[in-house]
Amino acid sequence: MAEYRISGIWKNDDNVITHYAVHLRTKNSIGTGYSIGRAVKMTKAATVALLQNNQNSAKTYIWNYTTAGWSAGGDIHVVNANPPFLRTTHDSTIKDNLLHLIDFDYVYY
Repeated sequence: MAEYRISGIWKNDDNVITHYAVHLRTKNSIGTGYSIGRAVKMTKAATVALLQNNQNSAKTYIWNYTTAGWSAGGDIHVVNANPPFLRTTHDSTIKDNLLHLIDFDYVYY
């Protein structure tokens, strides 16, 4: 089983998510904690396929300005529509919804 965190999104001109910033969460070598890898830009389809595997799970990854660090947010699930897509648990919490993650369209490198 693999655990992932999604910290950001890229959208097209129609404001539709096209890519996700996906991080792998792994247990450290002594088993006392976890580390989160650097983000990998993945297409929406590739991210959906990754999470359609029932052995994998994901949460949003939210920047906490108070602690100046990242924290896990809501669970992310695949909705089996045509085409399938991702959504967070419907709990009326806006801050951890996918559209409220960092919009990496504004990051230039």
